[in-house]
Order: sequence, then C-alpha cells, then structure tokens
Amino acid sequence: MADINELEVAVAEVVDYLRLSGDFGSALREVVKRKITAQAAKENGLTVSDEELQKGADTFRIVNNLSKASDTENWLKIMGVSIDTFEEFLETNLLISKFKDTLETKGDKQKYIDSEAIKESVREMIYQDWLGEQLK
Repeated sequence: MADINELEVAVAEVVDYLRLSGDFGSALREVVKRKITAQAAKENGLTVSDEELQKGADTFRIVNNLSKASDTENWLKIMGVSIDTFEEFLETNLLISKFKDTLETKGDKQKYIDSEAIKESVREMIYQDWLGEQLK
C-alpha cells in the first residue's frame, strides 16, 4: 500500500475532481464570496493587526489540534500550503468577521429579528434548553 505522505497530487487533479464531482462551482463561489467581502472590508478601512493575526493563528492551531510549531509546519506541508497562503487565509477570515460586525452595527436588526425563520430558531433553542433540563 502506498504511503499517503509520499503521494504527489497536482492542483490540476484536485480541480478536475471538483469539476467532475460537481463541487467546483460551490468551491469557486465560496472563494469569490470571500474575496468580495475582504475587498469590501478593506474599502471600509478595516485592517488586521499583527497581534490579531497571531491570535487567529493560535486559535486555528488549537481548533485543529496543532500543539507545536512543528505540528503546524508539518500540517501545512501535508496540505501543500505555504505560510504566506495560510496567513492570507487567516487575514481574510478576520476581515470577514470584522466586516460582519460593521454590517451588524449599520443594519436593520429588527427586520431579521421579526422574521419567522429567526423566531422559529429561537423557539427551537428555548425548547432544546428546556428539554435538556428535563433530561438531567
């Protein structure tokens, strides 16, 4: 059996797989949405500090069980991702989060709070909390 760490996979193979499996369109849409939002965040003067980027990287490592710097380096190597690409990914995530905060402060929250879908979600959460208490 081949050692998975020894296999070489070209980006073109991944793209071909995504196209043939029908997943390319959704992956492309997600990348485009991220780019549009990050650009809008920058146009609104939002930035990410080195400290925020470090905190984002620390959180990512914790979530992905990458305890040591060497674990992260190995993971990036296995994923075929450079440190610069990893940092760009994290920066985009942080810009998107900040932009969502901006939209929330400017947006008409009441419009969403009054929607039936939100009311049903809250109703379900309240029920699940109550049910959890009953089952203790």
